[in-house]
Amino acid sequence: MKNEKNLKILVAAGGTGGHIIPALAIATEFKKNYDAEILFVGNRNSLEEKLATQAGLNFAGINVQKLYRKFTLAHLFFPFKLGKSIYDSFRIIKKFKPNFFVGTGGFVSGPVGFAAHLKKIPVFLQEQNGFPGLTTRILSKYAKKIFLGNRQAEKFFPKNKTFFSGNPINPNFTEKTEKLDFEKIGLKKNSLKLLILGGSQGSVIINQNFYAVLDEILKSGIEIIWQIGKFSYEKYAEKIKNKSGVFGFSFSSEMSKIYNSVDFAVSRAGAITLAELETKKIPAILIPLPSAAGNHQFYNALEPVNKKVAILLEQKNLTPEILKNKILEMKNSFEKMKNNFTETKHEFAAEIIAKEILKSQKEY
Repeated sequence: MKNEKNLKILVAAGGTGGHIIPALAIATEFKKNYDAEILFVGNRNSLEEKLATQAGLNFAGINVQKLYRKFTLAHLFFPFKLGKSIYDSFRIIKKFKPNFFVGTGGFVSGPVGFAAHLKKIPVFLQEQNGFPGLTTRILSKYAKKIFLGNRQAEKFFPKNKTFFSGNPINPNFTEKTEKLDFEKIGLKKNSLKLLILGGSQGSVIINQNFYAVLDEILKSGIEIIWQIGKFSYEKYAEKIKNKSGVFGFSFSSEMSKIYNSVDFAVSRAGAITLAELETKKIPAILIPLPSAAGNHQFYNALEPVNKKVAILLEQKNLTPEILKNKILEMKNSFEKMKNNFTETKHEFAAEIIAKEILKSQKEY
């Protein structure tokens, strides 16, 4: 292996922020603290290309088609696109000559990781979810080490390959302690505040059920910070514009400030969202997305529920009345639940992963 100061690392991830954010955090750790040269591989004209470029990373684009769970005509082209993406990955590896490969999921990391294996480049994976994604499960047989963000995933892999690292999150997220300007957004400084999280797209079902009991929640003395999401923002922004005690938004680049400003939350159970909630020690009512691949959000939710820092509410049981009762229940218990949080690895996950990879490589 080359001197750490001459490290060349191939990173691949794509599809959603849940895969891309850990890849960016790991890449940034290697670039910042080990003077590594990073090449980030993803789909062309994609979210990963946008975010990697914004992070100042070199990017190489390939064209990978997702394998949909329901048959479509696009499946007929899948073998050809897969073969082409593996060939393109070979070319990228031949030119870049990486010391090792790091994949954090999404279909785009599959052909890159497989090509790395065939070229005898050490493969390292990071799995965020309690139920591992298809790409990670396929590549795991070639991996030297699989870093886990959720202990529920341990049973899916050989013990000698796994290492519980936590899920890497944006380093800037953990460093910031500022809160929102409450006066500016029409909220009181010292009120109890509930965060409703549906992701940047928003959750139509959570929004519908929550809005039905919004007035009752406000009457209980709780103020609301509500990530409505882009799909439903115009509809609900109009409905709440004259209500006091509620601040709604579609997307925010100040999520760290938002987390610092709330007492408890209602949220989906995406791996990175859970890592952020745990890092900020925010108890939550978790409503896993049942259509997520392999129902992985349900498995993600089990860990914080078992730690007694979250309450599980499955979507099949969700009604406005049940949601209201869960919120009012947590109003009286969130302070006690906060005491159940222990030290989290997520804040230091990228650092842990980098050190373990280098340690493993020195032993190689």
